[in-house]
Amino acid sequence: MNLSPAHLHLVLNHIPVLGTLIFAPLILLWGLLRRSRDVTQVGLLLAVLLALTAIPIYLTGEPAEEQLEHQPWFDKQRVETHEERAEAGLIAVLVTGAIALAGLWAARGGRPHRPALGVLVIAGLAVSAVLFALAALEGGQIRHDEIRSGTGPAALSATHSNA
Repeated sequence: MNLSPAHLHLVLNHIPVLGTLIFAPLILLWGLLRRSRDVTQVGLLLAVLLALTAIPIYLTGEPAEEQLEHQPWFDKQRVETHEERAEAGLIAVLVTGAIALAGLWAARGGRPHRPALGVLVIAGLAVSAVLFALAALEGGQIRHDEIRSGTGPAALSATHSNA
């Protein structure tokens, strides 16, 4: 199996999108609502882990670009937009992960969790999720014409009927 930088980037990039959108915020919210120390800690730990996994995903982006930049379909502008959005998501999730880590640290030794930190982490995960979703949308459009604006079924039908 050839695990190229582009392949590795594509395999890993789903983790922060799904993690920040669904898994970590729901677990953290559940823990806060139930006032469960254990579930809250799991949610905070997931936020930290998402921040850590975003780093290698971001770092595989440049090698993936270098691998593909000579392909005839390569669109430098789309790649640059994808990079900018991914960088914004990375910064947001790293800040969120740092806040989650501070929450875990503050609750060490059996101390109670500070609900305000949990709410702040949920807000940070929401911001990260939006930024990662935008980066993923732009990233998908690099290679998939069918999801680009103006290339949906109606546009394709019009193109084929005019031919």
